[in-house]
Amino acid sequence: MVQKTSTKQLILDAAFSFYKQPCFKDFSMSQLAAKVGISKTAIYRHFKNKDAVVENMKKQFFDIFYAQLSTIQNKNLDSKTFNEKIIKIISFFAENSQYINYFIILHAQIKDFEKKVCDELRSKGLEDGIAKFYQKNKPARYSRIYFCAVTILYFIKLREKSIICGKKTDSIGDFSRKMVNFIQKGIVGTIGESSQTSKISKERFAQLDEICKINEEDLPEEDKIFTAFSTVITKYGINNVTVEHIADELNMAKSSLYFYFENKNKMLLHLVAKEFSLLGTICEENCAEAKTYTEFIYINMKTEISYFSARPSILALCSWLLQNGAERTVDDEKEFLGPNNVWEKRMSEIAKKIDLGFSIRPEHITVWSGLLPVSLTILKIKHKFSDEETNQALNYMFDFLMYGAKF
Repeated sequence: MVQKTSTKQLILDAAFSFYKQPCFKDFSMSQLAAKVGISKTAIYRHFKNKDAVVENMKKQFFDIFYAQLSTIQNKNLDSKTFNEKIIKIISFFAENSQYINYFIILHAQIKDFEKKVCDELRSKGLEDGIAKFYQKNKPARYSRIYFCAVTILYFIKLREKSIICGKKTDSIGDFSRKMVNFIQKGIVGTIGESSQTSKISKERFAQLDEICKINEEDLPEEDKIFTAFSTVITKYGINNVTVEHIADELNMAKSSLYFYFENKNKMLLHLVAKEFSLLGTICEENCAEAKTYTEFIYINMKTEISYFSARPSILALCSWLLQNGAERTVDDEKEFLGPNNVWEKRMSEIAKKIDLGFSIRPEHITVWSGLLPVSLTILKIKHKFSDEETNQALNYMFDFLMYGAKF
C-alpha cells in the first residue's frame, strides 16, 4: 500500500519547488498556500510562521544532502564503484534541480557556509566522504568543488531547456554517466588533442595574463544606481533588498526610481546587462589575441577575473549571476557572460564531439567557462583569497575544464 504524503511534507515540497526559479524570486505564504492547494490557515496548523517553514526546509535539505553524500562515505571504495555512486547522485539532482538552486542560495546567505555544511554533515557521521573530496591546499580544494558543482548545475539546466524546447535528450541515467566522464576527461580528453587544443607554455601564459590586465581607471564611471544596488545587497541580502533601500542609499525619492524601472527585478536585470555588456566588449577585444581555442578559453576566464577585481561593486551580485546564468536561455546568457566572436564560429565541429545526450553548441562552452570565474569570485570573497590564491584557483579551474577533474 502506497503511503500518503503528509500535508506538512506537501508544504515543504511546494516551498522547494519555488527554487526552480531565479534566486531573487522569493515566495510568500499566500503563494505557498496556492501552490499546495490549501488555505494559509491550513499552513499555520503545521508551521508557526514563514521562518518555521524556512528552518524545516534547511533541515530537509541537509537530510537529503547527507543521504546522497553518505553513499560515497567509504574511503575504501574502488574507482569504478565511486564513479557509479557519483552518477546516481547526479541523477538525483538532475531530477530534483531545486535542491541545487537552494544550495546556492544558502551559500550566498549564510556566512562561513562551507564550515556549517561540514559541521552539519560531520554531526551526522559523514567524515570519510568529506575527507575524500577535500584536499589540503585551499585553492585546489575549493576550486575543485566549485568547478564540479557549477559544471553539473549548468549542464543539468541546459538539458532541461532542451527538453522544454522539445529536443531529443538521453535518459537521466545516461546523461549522468556521460557527465561524470566529461568532468573527468575535460574538453581535450573528450574531443582529442589538436592544434587548437594544444597546451599553453609558461611564457605564453605570462603574455596572456598581461593582455587580460584591467585597470580601474581605464573603465568608464560606474552607474550610481548600480553602486547603490550593490551596497544595499551587501547590507540586506539580495532577497531582502527593496526599492526603498536603494532610494535611501541614493538619497532620492522612490518614485524617481519607478520613473525609470517598473520594479526591482527589472532594475537589476537592466543594470547587470549594462555592466556585462562592457565586460563582453573587453572579453571580445582580448580574445582577438588568442591563437588557439585553448587560449580563447583562458583569456575569457582571466579577463572576467580581472574585471571583477577592477569593478568590486559587481561582486555582491555574483551569487545571483551564478544561479541566474544557469536559469536563462542561451541567447540571454550570452548577453551576460559570453562574447560572440569568431572562435565560437570556428569551434562548431569541436562542440559536436561533446556528447552529453543533447546538442552542445560552442556558445554553451563559452558561457560555462564564463560562469566559472563568477563562482571563483564568490570563493575569493567568502574565503578571503589573496590575489595569488585567486590566480592559483583560476588555473586549477582552467585545467579542470580543459583536461579534466578527477574525483
